[in-house]
Amino acid sequence: MSTTPHIAGLTGKNIFLIDFKEPYEEKLLRDETTTNIRSIVFSPKGTYLAYRTDKKAEIVKCADWSVTATIEGNIKDMFFSPLDNYFTVWEMFLMTKENPQGKPNLHVFKSATGELAGSFVQKNQTGWEPRWTSDEKLFAVQMNNRVLIYEDGNFERFVQQLQAEKLKSFSLSPSPAPTYYFSTFTLGKQGQPSFWRVFKYPQFEQTQAVVSRSSFQADKANFHWNRRGTNVFAMTQTDVDKTGGSYYGKQSLSYGDVKGGSGNVSFSKEGPIHSISWNPGNSNEWVAVYGHAPAKATLFNAKCEPLFEFGTGAWNSIYFPPEGNRMLIAGFGNIASGHIEAWDLRGYKKLGSCAAPDTTSLQWDPRGEAFVTATTYPRLTVGNGYKIWHYTCVLMHKRVCQDKENLLAINFQPGNFPKSDLSRTAPKAIEDSTPKPMAAYRPPGAKNRPSTFTLHEQEKPHKPGETPSAAPSKQAIKQKEKREARKARKAEEKAQGDVQPPPGAAAETPRAPFISTGDPEKDKKIKNLNKKLSDIEKLKQQKAAGKQLELNQLAKIENEPALLQELAQLRL
Repeated sequence: MSTTPHIAGLTGKNIFLIDFKEPYEEKLLRDETTTNIRSIVFSPKGTYLAYRTDKKAEIVKCADWSVTATIEGNIKDMFFSPLDNYFTVWEMFLMTKENPQGKPNLHVFKSATGELAGSFVQKNQTGWEPRWTSDEKLFAVQMNNRVLIYEDGNFERFVQQLQAEKLKSFSLSPSPAPTYYFSTFTLGKQGQPSFWRVFKYPQFEQTQAVVSRSSFQADKANFHWNRRGTNVFAMTQTDVDKTGGSYYGKQSLSYGDVKGGSGNVSFSKEGPIHSISWNPGNSNEWVAVYGHAPAKATLFNAKCEPLFEFGTGAWNSIYFPPEGNRMLIAGFGNIASGHIEAWDLRGYKKLGSCAAPDTTSLQWDPRGEAFVTATTYPRLTVGNGYKIWHYTCVLMHKRVCQDKENLLAINFQPGNFPKSDLSRTAPKAIEDSTPKPMAAYRPPGAKNRPSTFTLHEQEKPHKPGETPSAAPSKQAIKQKEKREARKARKAEEKAQGDVQPPPGAAAETPRAPFISTGDPEKDKKIKNLNKKLSDIEKLKQQKAAGKQLELNQLAKIENEPALLQELAQLRL
């Protein structure tokens, strides 16, 4: 295998490969003679690359880019198993005169040879994907209200089944052998709540559920497991938000763990939950982007306690590299700016920021040293192309599609690759001539003035407990006053040293030392008048030095005789 990952790209005419090093040249893997290529996919370990057309799918071995298997059929979707050993495809379910009952349309092949290992009937394209455990020991596929479970690559007969009324979806934990967990979501009957549950394989009775949580406001659910398979989030959502708070339906987030703990997750800002993601390198950390715009991003631990606030911004997406030491927060789709921020999670340090407007896909280099953004067809029909960025958001390479050329997909090859110099030093940035997104409207009178927008203190990055919005202690206030007084004293001394009175100017009359009158109220007024007179003396020196004073400062100088008269009366 190469020492550097490849990037595979698909256009309307060909498949190309980029060896990830300067000068990032594209080499054709398939040209226009292979017509109607619809999609490409790498296997999780980077051993194979597969592509499909209207008539076939081919599995290509990445070591030498030779074809290992050709699978005939009008394949609509495809993916590899976690260890690259199996290749699963889905075709449209058809009933013909020859086959009035229809025939199997979900097929599992051995990746190395293309040998058919098993076939199933899966009529709906939504939710057709079977699930594998991370060691490929178990294979599970949903058939209406049942989940059929097969073991050890034997697809002839299922060994276990999980059955539940109105079963809508399920998920398999990535936990290692020999302990596996299943999560399920069942839709409630009229007047009854929906449920999501976690079961330990093969104990599938409802009374044996490790976690069981109900909700009257849930029509569907997505499950998010951490890398070790010990904790799971269930993102439930209604089809319609009857309160009118969201166009996409009402969301809620709850959690569970294999020890039986569970609960609801609440956030510090109201609004939709845009994205959540576990750190692939640390099973005890996860990040959420949530709230009305500008959205808020927070790093939590497995107990849902905040560890760090990234502030607020134009974000709706989270991207982790495999190691999980860095993270990207980005805003794509309905956020036109395409703003991206890169963070180092080891020291909560911001590494950089950039803008990639009209991005439809983003993927990390498997080493975490770079990432690629792309504008692809048919999501967007103009401006197709891709950009390669250093993890500090420095632009390293850019490719814009020519007229009548569409970019359909672009993917990094997964796998284990040695680190390069990019992990230590950012390269020199190239110029990005992409038109910037249109700025927010500003009234004509404010166009030539600097923006007065500032983030609230609580919207800035900070650690919980060190929130900038918290009121400072008395000691902190006292120290701040001392620092400011020291700065003012130094500035005054410097001004007195630099400003020399012009010839003929009257020298400053030294003021008599303060002597108490015995009346506290009089003494207080005398001190205030002395301070005002001292300030006026400084303004007079600045005016003599040629500085242009404001109108209110000139008014203070004109008021000096009245202040002197008042001071003299107080001293009588």
